[in-house]
Amino acid sequence: MSALFLEYWCEGPDLLIYAQIDNYEKEITLKGQAKAIMASFKTIYDLLEEKPTDKADELQARLQTLSTQLLAPFAQQIQQCSLVRFIVYDDLIRAALDLLLHDGDYLFLQKPVCYQIDEGAGEDEARLTLESALLIADLTADPEEACKAVAELIPDARYVEAKAASVRMIEQAADQVDVLVVSAHGEIDKHNRGTFYLTDNDDDDGISPRVIGQIEAWITYFDSCQQGANLAFLQAFQEQSDAQFYLAPLVSNDAGDSSTKTMTWFFTAVLRHGNPIRALFETRKRLFEFYHSQAKLNRVTTLNKAFVFRIFEFVGE
Repeated sequence: MSALFLEYWCEGPDLLIYAQIDNYEKEITLKGQAKAIMASFKTIYDLLEEKPTDKADELQARLQTLSTQLLAPFAQQIQQCSLVRFIVYDDLIRAALDLLLHDGDYLFLQKPVCYQIDEGAGEDEARLTLESALLIADLTADPEEACKAVAELIPDARYVEAKAASVRMIEQAADQVDVLVVSAHGEIDKHNRGTFYLTDNDDDDGISPRVIGQIEAWITYFDSCQQGANLAFLQAFQEQSDAQFYLAPLVSNDAGDSSTKTMTWFFTAVLRHGNPIRALFETRKRLFEFYHSQAKLNRVTTLNKAFVFRIFEFVGE
């Protein structure tokens, strides 16, 4: 089976969708719908971020409406494809497209999903062999030492606590390692730009797009809040770096708990079969099953724990 490309963008008051798989292609214009669709995606983002206990029905209702508009026209193609590749641009970078519903359930539980910020063919069946890594952990963001556990899985891995790390250390390893992992506290602003800091020292300027542009790792994994929607980073990866895959959470994620499981389960899967897209698909299904079985958790919290990490692949046209 083939990958289904679904490209979404806004033109004035309209939202446009282009779909392509094999010899099938179709473009749809949702006239005058851009503002309402963007507002619904913002509400979904805010619910995932804030995790209110009484808003599960609202979340589900908004997902259902958006799914009818944005996924339902391509239900047959989704059913037939091997994975879904969402192509998004600035205005839709926070849109949780893979949380939409297909055939009555969340898409991320049914199909492997990858994001792109540019057009181009990716590597659907990657077979990576991970032999080297740099892993840096702020223990207040990684209290269960997931980075240390993953370092023990990769043959030539260096593990460093953030208090002993530096941006220079990342720059020196940028073109030397297969995997770069950093667990630290991050945030983005309303313009979808931000950073994270390795330490709380006043002279720590944080990770900049210039540093991102030097990375050549096959997999870059930032266990840092909201960095999955950091446009400054995504654009630097796409336009300047030779990195291939990037994983980070769309909204704020746990320090420990689900974030520990996400990291360790993801890298265990990649080391087993070499495919990061498939590995995240397997990991998020496993997370959802784990947290969904806990009766004390409401649906919004369960999705915050299981869904929020996303994977990007950076491709050439």
